[in-house]
Amino acid sequence: MPSDPSLHEVSLYVEQEGTNKFKIQSGQLEQIGAQLRGRREFSIFQSIILPLIVSVATIVLSSAFQYVSWFNSVGLKDATDVADKAARTYESAAAAIGMRHYATLVFLPSLRDLVRAKANAVRSARAQANGPLGARAEAQGVLGARAEAIGVPSARMEGKGIKDIVAAQANAKKRNPDAERLLLNAVTQRTEDTKDNEISLHKSHLDIKQKRFASYYEQLKLWNENYDHVLSEIEYALDRPVFGHADKKNENFRISRAEIRKMDCLNYSFSEELQRLHLNSHSLKVRFAALNNCFMKIHGALDDQLTEGISEPLPAFDEPIESKIGKQLDALLAMENEFRCYAHRRIDYYNSQKELAIFSISYVWRWLTDATKTEALKHFEDTAGRCGA
Repeated sequence: MPSDPSLHEVSLYVEQEGTNKFKIQSGQLEQIGAQLRGRREFSIFQSIILPLIVSVATIVLSSAFQYVSWFNSVGLKDATDVADKAARTYESAAAAIGMRHYATLVFLPSLRDLVRAKANAVRSARAQANGPLGARAEAQGVLGARAEAIGVPSARMEGKGIKDIVAAQANAKKRNPDAERLLLNAVTQRTEDTKDNEISLHKSHLDIKQKRFASYYEQLKLWNENYDHVLSEIEYALDRPVFGHADKKNENFRISRAEIRKMDCLNYSFSEELQRLHLNSHSLKVRFAALNNCFMKIHGALDDQLTEGISEPLPAFDEPIESKIGKQLDALLAMENEFRCYAHRRIDYYNSQKELAIFSISYVWRWLTDATKTEALKHFEDTAGRCGA
């Protein structure tokens, strides 16, 4: 054996157990295996660095997936909250507008009828206070009605004279008294029934007018109590999110009452009127404030008529003023419909942001290209074209 330190002597026992079959035994199998495998060297990369890289990559990827899941959940929730809050705010504002408009619409004829009823009552009282002349005229009317009931024509009918009346009365005396009594009873009963029906119908009509009168001031009270709150909710729920998307976070949402008072409430084109006054027609807060201004103008005209009806001894409800208020209500209805159209389009825009809030390739592209601002500006343009036409 050569004297090579890398070589080691081992003992093997080989036994033949059959043809081409041998049995090998040794007490130094570990040394033999070590010699056959060769010397094992320690590798830092395989033992430390590679396992560390695998562990870090596993942690990073799992954290990334968890972050994306959390990001999608939070983004979708925020977008849903914005859309839901916008819908609730619009429903509250639309309900307030509808009730205020209806109360004003039915208050106008109620106020007119109540003012005219007072004027008729004053005229009737004055007629009764005219003394014997008024009493004589009333008596003549009663006698004439009684004469017609028993078949006696009045002297004023068909130009007949006193002789014709006397002849008619003589003929009437010859009639059967029972038939005359039955005729008078029938006429009297019919007159009383008609009078009772007229009184009942008049009372029912008056009750409706009074209820509408009271309902108007109840709605006016609710409107004034909730106006500032609804106006603030519209700004933060319907305006600010989309203006933020359009990179207009510093937009001035202050309401200039002096400018809004210059509005022509007879102009059916809401957007045109706002643009004429250099007001932001895309802001639903500005539009709601403009509606309030027109409601106030109509209320001022109605209040003037009510004050005149109370203070004047013989009030009159001017037809030109009633016609003007009616036209203002018609134009106000068109403005309300335009406000509703803008609000519906705004809510649709917020609902569309739910899907876009989910992290994806398109999300990254929109973030890199500033597509959110472009979509918000396009929303303004499309809404103006659809609702302002």
